[in-house]
Amino acid sequence: MRREETTRTYDGPVTSLPPVPVLSSAAIDLLAAALTRAHYTPAALRGLWGTDVDAALDANDPAPARRHCLRLLGACPRTADGVGGRAQDRPGAEAVPARDRALAAIALLFLLDTPVEVDAAAAALGSDLVATLGAEGLLVEGNEETPGLLRSVLALTAHPLPLGVPRGLTPGDDTLRLFADHGTLTRPDALDGDYVLGYGGAGRTLLDLTPRGPVELAADIGTGCGIQAVLLARHADRVIATDLSQRALAIARLTVGLAGVADRVELRHGSLFEPLPERVDLLVSNPPFVITPRSEGAPGEDAARSYGYRDGGLAGDAIMRAMVSGAPAHLRDDGTAVMLGNWEHGPDREPPTAWVRGGSEARGTSATVIERQRMRPAAYARTWIRDGGIARASARWHADVDRWLTDLEDRGVEEVGFGWVVLHRAASAHAAVRDFARIDSGPGANPAGLAAFLAARIALLEWLQEADDAELAGTVYQLSPDVTEHRHLRPGADDPTMITLEQGGGLAQTFHADPALAGFLGVCDGTLTMGQISAALAQLLAVDESALTTQLLDQVRTLVPAGVIVPVTD
Repeated sequence: MRREETTRTYDGPVTSLPPVPVLSSAAIDLLAAALTRAHYTPAALRGLWGTDVDAALDANDPAPARRHCLRLLGACPRTADGVGGRAQDRPGAEAVPARDRALAAIALLFLLDTPVEVDAAAAALGSDLVATLGAEGLLVEGNEETPGLLRSVLALTAHPLPLGVPRGLTPGDDTLRLFADHGTLTRPDALDGDYVLGYGGAGRTLLDLTPRGPVELAADIGTGCGIQAVLLARHADRVIATDLSQRALAIARLTVGLAGVADRVELRHGSLFEPLPERVDLLVSNPPFVITPRSEGAPGEDAARSYGYRDGGLAGDAIMRAMVSGAPAHLRDDGTAVMLGNWEHGPDREPPTAWVRGGSEARGTSATVIERQRMRPAAYARTWIRDGGIARASARWHADVDRWLTDLEDRGVEEVGFGWVVLHRAASAHAAVRDFARIDSGPGANPAGLAAFLAARIALLEWLQEADDAELAGTVYQLSPDVTEHRHLRPGADDPTMITLEQGGGLAQTFHADPALAGFLGVCDGTLTMGQISAALAQLLAVDESALTTQLLDQVRTLVPAGVIVPVTD
């Protein structure tokens, strides 16, 4: 059987990636059934090892889960690195329920990257399936420290479905299961440049941002392990998933097959929009947006490793510029594109909303950008160097820090923003908007999902773009139930020194208000128009009605897309 191999750079080992196995459809179907039968789900795993162990996994520490599973199997340390060996006479081991032992063996194999006995794997998955997975290359003999044990060459992880994703299509489809490469959760070595990421934080965010209404044709640009494509296939008649990495496409093919949606997902090889001549109803992308130095290393050293899952090979934020500027030409009327990204801040830098320009498609496309975070160069470099598994204070660490900071400094980058970009083909060019919002916390609690809020935000911005003052004044508004007013008073004072409005939903923003706005919002109960309320307030406050109406109109244009108030329609 094949064994894992490692290569060595000047500062430490890099685990060489094994070939991606080509599993038969029969093997994939049997594996999916076995995982469902074993209840390989996030809830079942949490029930297996408890909340404390689960919290450790969330903190990127697999050791407690690994220890717990090995104990359930009756295994005890066999080698210096603690890898479990053959079953021992551990008191009480025979009392462990078979279902718990099976789930523990599956978790060790596919999540915790720990070899198990052939008998344990067979009890969990079935002898025939283990033999098939061995013959087809997914299960291999362990390394020289664990001969005779079985190890999975790929990770196969289980995750909850995001809010809004259709459920109940097939048995066991309430869990998202993904193939990917084993990574820094379980391996101390630096990552190989061709590493294919699984369920990362950015991918999870994109899942939450993606609208889940039924569409005819969807596209996933830079599919990676296939995480977005398999969920798009639940509400799209057809999905086109692309990637420049052949390894990523091979792993995505396994993920798609395991999800049972191979008949609705077409995998294509190529960069960015090259493999997508079609226009689509929904386009999503978690592109390789990390701003990576293009400079070479010092003499005698390797250049900074380039990770395909995060580095698009272009200087600065050019990859995001290409994605944002190119997407409108690939959207059908009323189509939507959702993507994540980084962008640079500094002299002569434009916000991403400015990248949508030129041509009829761009003129008719709305762009909203929500900036969730800004990072200074040192923090940005540290984040992504650590993400690659580089050992802190190693020669590679110091060399990479120098390359990153030099690159950002030479190009005048003061900060790097991270956030979300949503594009929408509006009903008319006049309705298209450019909207940039920076938030320091949040988002808030959105019971209908973050994607629904963002879709509503864009729709309201497009309505405001075409609505004149008379239409806004003649509209009835309803105050959102998640809005709380806070009045700040000095002790003994009758009048507040400051009034703030705080959102529990939406983007969880805080707005400053004056007495007139507070009075207006206090009677926005869906019965009176803004004009009617303004006239009554002007009399009550003894101010000019026209001036008050002008003020309220400006405030309404800010508060409506934020979700503080919403127009009431029949």
